[in-house]
Amino acid sequence: MPDILLAIMVFGPLVITYFLKSNAALGFLALCVGFVLSTSVIGDLKHLLSETHLSIANDTLGAILVLVPFLLTLLLSRHGHARGPMFFFQLIAALAGGGLLALSLGPLLTSSTSFNVTDSSAWNELTKIQAGVIGFGSLLSLLLVWTHSYKHAKKH
Repeated sequence: MPDILLAIMVFGPLVITYFLKSNAALGFLALCVGFVLSTSVIGDLKHLLSETHLSIANDTLGAILVLVPFLLTLLLSRHGHARGPMFFFQLIAALAGGGLLALSLGPLLTSSTSFNVTDSSAWNELTKIQAGVIGFGSLLSLLLVWTHSYKHAKKH
């Protein structure tokens, strides 16, 4: 079961990007932002929530901070790319985003659910290529964002 959960996390963004034609490069970058938020501001956010009498576990809050920016970006950037060579690169960025999603959520899910994804063989293989997933995904996403051609309105 943990291998199935990891496969859903890795290939889920690829499926979403394919069917919605989302901008996976922006999704990858939003995932990076969510990860930074989940590691940097979680303590302050937890304190703020406790002052408003809302109790939420750190792992749950961390998972929300990782997932929400990523999924919102994929949903809001739908229909952003037509088919073609650039869409193929978007699919590769989506696969890298799925790998980063699994790497980000794996430890959080292990402590908050009964699925221990970090004990699976797929997790071991994923952690071996962690640097490549993050480095290649970051570089590809930045290149796709930098080279994205915007259509400017014609002047009258």
